[in-house]
Amino acid sequence: MKIRIKTSDGEALNYESKWACAFDFKSIEDVTFAPWEFKLIETWVVIETPKWYVLQIQPRSSTFKKHWLMQVNSIWVIDQDYCGENDTIKFAYINMTDKEQHIEKWTRIGQWMFLKVEIADFELVEKMENDDRGWFGSTWVK
Repeated sequence: MKIRIKTSDGEALNYESKWACAFDFKSIEDVTFAPWEFKLIETWVVIETPKWYVLQIQPRSSTFKKHWLMQVNSIWVIDQDYCGENDTIKFAYINMTDKEQHIEKWTRIGQWMFLKVEIADFELVEKMENDDRGWFGSTWVK
């Protein structure tokens, strides 16, 4: 699958290992978070997501462990029409400590992957014909 991409350094992104399913994003500048501060980390990457796919971005597993930063909404969904000249990918993080946290330029701060999308054709009904499972969060609890 060919993906059109624009990066700040003019270099394509690469998978980090043979079996990796996600690319890493890097911060393009030094960023310092004050205690409990929220900031967007800019990547200056624009991606043209192919038709019938969504670009999903999330933190790397080591981001919290190394930097005590938590992405504010777990994952982000980048739609197919977010691909204009200035539609850059940003990562929203909050410093979860009482100490200043510093991210150096070119630090890998997040990852992304393409997921196939099916567009739903909703059918409005008056009644669902299924048994109730229970209350929200009740999987297999009786």
